[in-house]
Amino acid sequence: MNTFKAKINSYLSKNCIFIFAIVTFLIILHRVPFWDETHAFSIARLKFDEILYITRIEGHTALWYLIIKPFSFLNLYPWSMWILNWIFCLGAIWVLWKKAPFSPVIKTFITFSTPFLYYFAPVARCYSVGILFLFLICAYYKKRFQKPYLFSFFIVAAAHTSVMAAVGAFYIGLIYLFDLFLKLKKKTFAIKKYYGVIVIFLTSALLLILQFAGMRKPEMENKTDVWSNLSRVVLLPQGVTIFPFIFHLVCSIAFYYYAFVFYRKNKRGFFFVSATYLTLTFIFLMVYQGSHWNYYFYFIYFVMLFWIFGKKILKNNFSKILFVGILFLSLFPKAILETGKMDLIYASRSDKISKQILENKQFKNSKLYTLEWWSDLAPGALIYLERRGVFIYDLHNRKRTSFESIKNIFYMKNELIDFDEFYLNMDKNSYLLSMGSLFKQKFINLGVYKKDKDYIFKTQNKTYYLKMVYESNDTNLTVYKIYEK
Repeated sequence: MNTFKAKINSYLSKNCIFIFAIVTFLIILHRVPFWDETHAFSIARLKFDEILYITRIEGHTALWYLIIKPFSFLNLYPWSMWILNWIFCLGAIWVLWKKAPFSPVIKTFITFSTPFLYYFAPVARCYSVGILFLFLICAYYKKRFQKPYLFSFFIVAAAHTSVMAAVGAFYIGLIYLFDLFLKLKKKTFAIKKYYGVIVIFLTSALLLILQFAGMRKPEMENKTDVWSNLSRVVLLPQGVTIFPFIFHLVCSIAFYYYAFVFYRKNKRGFFFVSATYLTLTFIFLMVYQGSHWNYYFYFIYFVMLFWIFGKKILKNNFSKILFVGILFLSLFPKAILETGKMDLIYASRSDKISKQILENKQFKNSKLYTLEWWSDLAPGALIYLERRGVFIYDLHNRKRTSFESIKNIFYMKNELIDFDEFYLNMDKNSYLLSMGSLFKQKFINLGVYKKDKDYIFKTQNKTYYLKMVYESNDTNLTVYKIYEK
């Protein structure tokens, strides 16, 4: 039996990373960019000062944009950022297998969990690089006093990848400073190195403050809407309805947090999990509702907790069963990944939208306009179109991928539109594009009347006839020609 177990462990140790790399690469081959991926690629093409301006609107740090910036100049979309993100994720998995104090079976559970297999590896966001640095923090935790500057760099780097990673990095940093202070009192750590670490942390904090100073107000200002914001439905295989946030909260906190109350053996570990999880929960309840990829950080910190402090926590059978049980639950994507019917454009058909526009002969040599919010036209389509010299213009006659358009994406929803002014400034040999929300926009003194598939717009001064010249059933793209009556 021991020989059989040894063979399994040996096989997993030798092949798991390779299998994970192949499977996730195949997933990448059969997907299209999400809205967030394309949006990040668009931001990366901006100037450095413009990127810093965007961070206070976006809520993400600038690091990921700067990493993919060289590839954005060459418009190597989307494969450059996909491969780069995939490499970062493989790096995190490699650190896990080489440095984590878990058995090969446990490492396999973590590697092929829903967060890594279905999201962090295939989807090019800022999170994989952050997880790589978080895992490096775990790997070098025992050497943190021998290599203080390297360990501090990992903390700072993780904090600059995303807010989700910054939460855990911040509390690890606090624990580290406290431990250094204790060593300083015992005169077992050099005071110059201690001040050096403080300078690194303060410089990092200043850079983060500069990126987020004056940022936009949280979306969830009305706290009575908290529950409705969190209650996006998930269907389990049996058809049972649950809420994804609550699912993560229960699976990633309650089960083993209960064990901590009764079996806490390490004050630092207890502080880390308490502070990190309370902060994440506060963010999701009171600041930003989050999505399933944000909730995955409950799982990441769960792994980190047992990686760093596990020897003192996993000393009884109940804790061990609890640990393995939660890892096992993380293998089921139906219960964790699906957050209801994803938005058509978010889950993106941007390539198909661009082909429908490019292959339509009547749109050639004509300007294309839209009055809708940024996401409703899929920024992915814009990047595909730009390769062929086709641009989409907005209400203010700007190209949709310009800095001004990106800067204003969170305000365009509520922008009042003067259709008379828009028509006056638009090229008359042009078309108006819509993804289905054109008539949900707020117009100034405008009456909208439907006539079959066409529309009549009546302002105080003029009447316009919007004749539909193209309609797609599989992407919601509709195109209108405007005539003044």
